[in-house]
Amino acid sequence: MTGFALVGCGRIAPKHADLLHRGDINGSKLVAVCDIKPDRAKAFGERYNVPWFGDFEAMMAKVSKHIDVVSVLTESGLHAQHVIAASRHGK
Repeated sequence: MTGFALVGCGRIAPKHADLLHRGDINGSKLVAVCDIKPDRAKAFGERYNVPWFGDFEAMMAKVSKHIDVVSVLTESGLHAQHVIAASRHGK
């Protein structure tokens, strides 16, 4: 099973989460979500019944062993920062 974490729970995130949650991507599963707005992350995590975080590093400290892929769904100007952070964790 390939575990996915979503970073950014904005407009595009439900499309990704729905595919993963429904099992539309064979062998893949949504395992965590993160957003800098904790209320948004909480609502999203509760909707998909996965752990939610308001901080990327906190997410990685808690559930990194379950995450194989980090989908960066933040504003385009922040993508590099989040991809570099994910790569530091081997993702």
